[in-house]
Amino acid sequence: MTITAYSKTFKRELDARQLKNLFDENNADSALSFRDFVKADIECPACNVSGGHYVVEAKSQSKGNVVKQAHFAFRDSLGKDTHLPFCDFYTGSDKLNVVANDGRVDFMRSGSEATQLIGLMVCAGIEANIFSQQDIRNMRQWFLDLREQGSFIFNLNPHIVQIARASLIRNKRNRDQYIVDVSETENSWFDIDNEVYQSLYFKFPELALDHRDNPELWGIRLKGVVTKAKSIIVKDSGTSTFDRSILSEKYQLATQVASLVRSTHPRLRVLLGYTTNALRSSNPLIAFAALLLFVSDWDVTVAEKKIKSILAVETVTDITAGNVVGMNPFIHYSAWILVKALHELQSELEYKVDFDAEFNFEKERLMKLYFPSDP
Repeated sequence: MTITAYSKTFKRELDARQLKNLFDENNADSALSFRDFVKADIECPACNVSGGHYVVEAKSQSKGNVVKQAHFAFRDSLGKDTHLPFCDFYTGSDKLNVVANDGRVDFMRSGSEATQLIGLMVCAGIEANIFSQQDIRNMRQWFLDLREQGSFIFNLNPHIVQIARASLIRNKRNRDQYIVDVSETENSWFDIDNEVYQSLYFKFPELALDHRDNPELWGIRLKGVVTKAKSIIVKDSGTSTFDRSILSEKYQLATQVASLVRSTHPRLRVLLGYTTNALRSSNPLIAFAALLLFVSDWDVTVAEKKIKSILAVETVTDITAGNVVGMNPFIHYSAWILVKALHELQSELEYKVDFDAEFNFEKERLMKLYFPSDP
């Protein structure tokens, strides 16, 4: 269900109600119905296909309340989905799983105060002619084109993430070799699975991560990065996927600009804290920073001037201008870089490893040592 669509006539993304209001206010052709106007006017906000249809809101027959809001549907005369396969709104069985589907950011449709503040800055930027909705669409297209330039196929087992993590984060007693210490079981934080991974690291030292050469790999200390990397491995192993490492330089620039936005906006400083991780975890902020850089030819100095110009806008007269789907091209970047590094490390192994079997065997061995009295 497509809630918003890009109007070629009004040159912005609008929901059905907003587009209907503008149509009623500006239509000079009494013979032109809103449905016919929509079919000729709108484009999908994600994949740019045209020929969408207006779908009226649905109400409960018993209670009369709205159960489905008015929206747009992109289907042909046979009811077939006409979105492109990579589109977030595509529902066909041949849907492509690409980063664009995860990185979409709706600047104005969120309960988050930070997202709403960033949405207002988007409105101010459009109102001050610093960028346009067309620029935002151009950026999405730029990213879709970019992902064609580099891809790789990986086949990994989720266990490899925790084994590699143990190369950087493990118990002090296991610094140089794995040591069984039964007294550790008395601690509430004792986790037999973690013990297994730390033991397996010494069996597969080739999986050691070098975070000095690639600081982004230090993100493996974060639970969210580990969880996402394992999810990516389960979901995307064996499929061609976009190589995010080609975004490394632009990711650093976007982080720098996001920091500038946060430091110059008093309320965002409160809402988003002061850490780099908090910055990068805010999809709307990174999407906004990427947009500023995109329209500044990726020049931080130029982007900084645009930030100041946006914050100088005292009043935003058209809040629908920010009703637009932006793009965070760096979504889950740390997790993807970790997956790429693990793919490369595994590729260098001179032998194949059944990590499920290795994990199960080592867990059974350690369980007998740590809990000898258990049946």
